[in-house]
Amino acid sequence: MITPEQLIHQKDQPGGSTLDQPLEHLSACHRRIEQRLATLERAADYLEHRREEALEAISACFRFFDSNGVLHTADEEQSVFPRLRTRLNEADLEFIQSLEGQHREANLIYAEVKRIACEIEASSEQPASADVVARYRTATGRFCELYRAHMAAEDQTLIAFGRRVLTGPELRQISAEMKQRRGLSA
Repeated sequence: MITPEQLIHQKDQPGGSTLDQPLEHLSACHRRIEQRLATLERAADYLEHRREEALEAISACFRFFDSNGVLHTADEEQSVFPRLRTRLNEADLEFIQSLEGQHREANLIYAEVKRIACEIEASSEQPASADVVARYRTATGRFCELYRAHMAAEDQTLIAFGRRVLTGPELRQISAEMKQRRGLSA
């Protein structure tokens, strides 16, 4: 029997970045997101024959995206992007706008993935039908493809922008905002 933990393969790196280093934290969060994306993809292989285990792993990923993922997007859109906007040229501003558009698109596709997973969970069909599994794979594939490209662009360009233009006091303020969003003391 495969366990949800085996599907998740959660190996968050010990000693990783903290909220005191906001740009590094964003990048480290991307690694955690990548783990969940891989789990969503792997779970499709188990939906037909180990449905309950696959749904548990998918549900764990949803909990991550609905909590940490939401905070991550807020960190970018409410703390990082506004500070960068005032210092970037027009092409770089378009890049920031494209990232925001990708956030919105990812949210729409993610909602579709969740709807399909709920459909599988609510169905009494054991195993899950090949048709619904195919729809899950397609939606998850679109979500993962978009999110991976998005994170790569952020890791390569956004983080570099931040390192180049954000000052120490601004980074400390971003850190304080991130902590406040999480209910932690700054």
